[in-house]
Amino acid sequence: MSDITRASFDQYMMPNYAPVEVIPVRGEGSRLFDQTGREYVDLAGGIAVNALGHAHPKLVEALTEQGQKLWHVSNILANEPALVLAKQLTEATFADRVFFSNSGGEANEAALKLARRYARNRYGEDKDEIIAFEDAFHGRSLFTVTVGGQPNYKSGFGPLPG
Repeated sequence: MSDITRASFDQYMMPNYAPVEVIPVRGEGSRLFDQTGREYVDLAGGIAVNALGHAHPKLVEALTEQGQKLWHVSNILANEPALVLAKQLTEATFADRVFFSNSGGEANEAALKLARRYARNRYGEDKDEIIAFEDAFHGRSLFTVTVGGQPNYKSGFGPLPG
């Protein structure tokens, strides 16, 4: 048994999440296995981002192949895989261009900024309001928590933009 426990989270991590007691150490498909080998169905994998499962052989192969070529480059450089994907997305959708980001919060923040820019350019400076659902969650950046409307994410960070 590992000396890493749920208490380790409380000791070393910022408390912006509240994970359960289970600490997964391995995954296969839609299943997770904890430190004792107990099996769980992963119902939260990728939270609203992806549902790839764990350790699928074709994904491991693709990641290994890419990892042997190029790990990561800053967005100040173009790279072939991103350009190939961007081309495929524009050909398969309504979009003329795509925007890649690191997280849902960053993507939402960009969408909100682009909406405000579009409204300002098209309708004038007085069109700057964003309409959102109460208690929605759009990310943890200052802009997205302001739009999201959940007091527990906004409390203590004022004054907020808006």
